[in-house]
Amino acid sequence: MYVYITFFFYHTIANWWIASFQRETDPFLMLSGIALCFLHPFFFLVPFAVYFQIKKKIGDTIALFAFPFAFHAFEYLHSLGEASYPWLTLGYTQIKNIYWIQFIDITGIWGASLMILIANVLFLKLFEELKKKGKRTVLKDFLEKNAIKYTASILAILLLPYIYGFFAFQKYDYSKLLRQNEKINIALIQPNINPWRKWDGDPIEQIKFHQKLQDSIYKALGGAVDLSIWSETAIPTVDLSVNWGHFYPFITNDLNEKQISLLTGFTEYYVYPSPEVAPVTARPWILDTTQRYEPFNAALLLNPAPYEMDNPQIYRKSRLTPFGERFPYVHLIPFAQGWLRWSVGISAWGKGTKQYALIMRNKNKTATIGSVICIESVYPDFVAVFVRKGANILSVITNDAWYDFTYGPRQHYLIAAARAIETRRFIARCANSGVTGFISPLGNSISEAPQYTATAIAATIPLIEEKTFYVRFTDFLPIFACLASLIALIFAIFRKNNH
Repeated sequence: MYVYITFFFYHTIANWWIASFQRETDPFLMLSGIALCFLHPFFFLVPFAVYFQIKKKIGDTIALFAFPFAFHAFEYLHSLGEASYPWLTLGYTQIKNIYWIQFIDITGIWGASLMILIANVLFLKLFEELKKKGKRTVLKDFLEKNAIKYTASILAILLLPYIYGFFAFQKYDYSKLLRQNEKINIALIQPNINPWRKWDGDPIEQIKFHQKLQDSIYKALGGAVDLSIWSETAIPTVDLSVNWGHFYPFITNDLNEKQISLLTGFTEYYVYPSPEVAPVTARPWILDTTQRYEPFNAALLLNPAPYEMDNPQIYRKSRLTPFGERFPYVHLIPFAQGWLRWSVGISAWGKGTKQYALIMRNKNKTATIGSVICIESVYPDFVAVFVRKGANILSVITNDAWYDFTYGPRQHYLIAAARAIETRRFIARCANSGVTGFISPLGNSISEAPQYTATAIAATIPLIEEKTFYVRFTDFLPIFACLASLIALIFAIFRKNNH
């Protein structure tokens, strides 16, 4: 009961904004956000159940020191699968402790979580030691007991990462990287379009508005733009020639004239070659009901002539927001697809199956972009895969406007900062209404656009080729925690009660 109450407050205080509570909020979103406050705390009972079992069978001290690994394993397992929700990973609490957290390029955000958990256990043990009463003086009591060991360990956890951070700041200094690396000029377009009215509005007018903002930054910089980035689903449903046929001369003509590339959110319709190869979630095609199709929340990269590819470069979002964009494991229970029907947008997206980087080419400039879409940025290993596949820069396109005037969009931006540190890549993050900005490999902002404003910003971004330890070996630490916790639990289960 105490664990449930604790994590009810933990979740609700941190994530109340998921229900949105805006005047135009979709009722489904509001109800799901409220339900999450009551249901999500149940998940946190799992690592405590492991702790209580070990405590009962083996003893207090071993259980207490096993707990950080059990909770750490839970955080990792909670990030896997279609119903995952790793937003509240403890390590993110230190993302503004920017010098301390630099070591996550070795461990991932998981290492920060584990350090926090171990430090809390050490503080508790220190407190218990100092509480013990004896005939000796306080100083002798402190020196002769385990207190000094706990204190030294706590200080190591608190201070040693700062040393690593100091050297990281020297290595990844922005001005230094600008001098040493190839670089491209990127413009971020923030349109600030009302998300509730977006899907009922004129899509061509919305595209023209993006182009107007793009023109303004292009002229202000004297044409010094290589890549323009628009936000998630910046190109909504227009018509079949656009969303299915990939025919958009009203966009490519402008790119050809300016000789810039465009990376944008895009609503793609894909018709399967035959009904036999279509997934169970596919729908009857508009033009031929014997055929099947799916809509995809996608990223589209367009290069200007003569650098354009033979086919459009499209990456389809493969980590979809549970219940918001797709019912988890709906391919196993296809009848559940009808349970999700938003009053805005598309409520049941298709799931992308391939992850790859997109290649920007123009004016003798080349960049390999890991195009992360919205909630995909909260999955450390997922983002690292883009870098392993050659991405020398990352982009995050999102539409956080559902949660305007809450701190949800800022949390999402700071989570992306953790991905920048883990991969040591610059991140160009473009959001519909904010937070739009450029994040350095140190996790701090180079520049940000003001939220809730239609605007465009630009920056010169170095391209980095090296791969961090975390990118190469990813989740070795939580996997070890899973194995250690499993061994401890099995040992406890088959051991007689400790009396």
